[in-house]
Amino acid sequence: MDSRLDLQTERTKAIVPAEPSTPSITAILFLFILGIYWLSPVVTVTDSLWSLYVSASILQEGNTDLDEYEHLIDVEDDIRIVPAKGHLYYYYPIAVSFLATPFVWTANQFYSLRNSTDLYTYLAEHKPDDFTGRLEKFIASILSALGIIPIYLLASHYLSRKHAVVLALIFALSTSMWSTASRALWQHGPSVLFLSCALYLMVLAQKKEGAIQYAGFFIAISYVIRPNNSLAVIFTSLYVLINHKKYFIRYLIGAGLVAVPFIIFNWTLYGALLPPYSFQLFEKPTTAQRFLEALAGTMISPARGLFVFTPIFIFSIYGIILSAKNGAFTFRVTESYILAIIIGHWLIISLFADWDGGWSIGPRYFTDIIPYMIFFMIPVFQRSGEIFSRNGWKITFTTLVVISTLIHFRCSTSIYPFLWNGYPITYPDGATYRDWDWTDLQFLRGFCASDLEKGQAPACWLE
Repeated sequence: MDSRLDLQTERTKAIVPAEPSTPSITAILFLFILGIYWLSPVVTVTDSLWSLYVSASILQEGNTDLDEYEHLIDVEDDIRIVPAKGHLYYYYPIAVSFLATPFVWTANQFYSLRNSTDLYTYLAEHKPDDFTGRLEKFIASILSALGIIPIYLLASHYLSRKHAVVLALIFALSTSMWSTASRALWQHGPSVLFLSCALYLMVLAQKKEGAIQYAGFFIAISYVIRPNNSLAVIFTSLYVLINHKKYFIRYLIGAGLVAVPFIIFNWTLYGALLPPYSFQLFEKPTTAQRFLEALAGTMISPARGLFVFTPIFIFSIYGIILSAKNGAFTFRVTESYILAIIIGHWLIISLFADWDGGWSIGPRYFTDIIPYMIFFMIPVFQRSGEIFSRNGWKITFTTLVVISTLIHFRCSTSIYPFLWNGYPITYPDGATYRDWDWTDLQFLRGFCASDLEKGQAPACWLE
């Protein structure tokens, strides 16, 4: 038998959970994280400003245009709005608005009970405000907290229940899931949810091969939510084709259930297979010098670096090394495809001229691959008895978890890190991307006693 197949067989045999996962554990995890997300006060509505209005339009009028809200929109200057065929449409992917419709419908029922009018009337009479922002945050918190369920189920295939819970909590509280995905109806929270589901099915298929056919549906939705997930679609599909050929057609059918309506929708609205947002990379090309800067900046810059805001992911790199030593990177195992997704995503986001993610918190563009980074922490936990028996490793790991959690806690509970984006003004359009300024760390804003909003820390501590 092929040695690669022997390796995969042995790896599959090893995927035996020490303790089976239960609905009660996932329910407790979900409710616990939802409570934390909801109670964290920071709201970061920017690109998502009109997402609820699209949801309301779908529910009320059965369409996705925003014509009924034209009196509220600054059509000339609002970059979130795009005219098409005599109508006004939301520029960003509207899949999130479709996902939000059940929540908006439910919110309307409760709103009507406590007020003399309904939520739809409120939206028609008010521009986006604090109320709509809080509603966005609540919906985003639910969608983001749901992501912990497939992550826990994934982890429990390899790890004991205790370690699976720890890894799931790291996913939810020590990463941009807390400080970005759950703060507003960005694309990132739903994107992570569906990517996590697809990833879980890839792993589950090693024991129950038929599970892989459902991955096509989830991975296709992840693309409709966020086009940056195109590489996740490509490499997941390649994995299925090579390793699960007899289910590949069913996998494609599942993806087609999403892709066909998506294409028809775009052709009807825009006369194109893809919406305008999908071509954003080509509209904002970078230069060779800026690309090299972005490769480094997305990883280690003080303002947007993945390993600055989430240093625990250093252990994901260690997990990749451990996987390589175990001979994991062949065409027959998931690790190869997951690593390809991570590297490909890194390259894509570095090609954007605005690789720093605009008005946001930390490494926003890396939020979507958090499930894959978490996956590569599994080998570390699998060898925890050996690795963490040495105090130095245990202390390092614990310290990095605490630092990562505190950073995202700070950015989720204090508005000052978000206000970092607005001062000092360094660009004509009002954006401020001080990507390499170690004297003005975003997550330390608000710690300067002399000026909470504009005081630049740690610089102010040295004055």
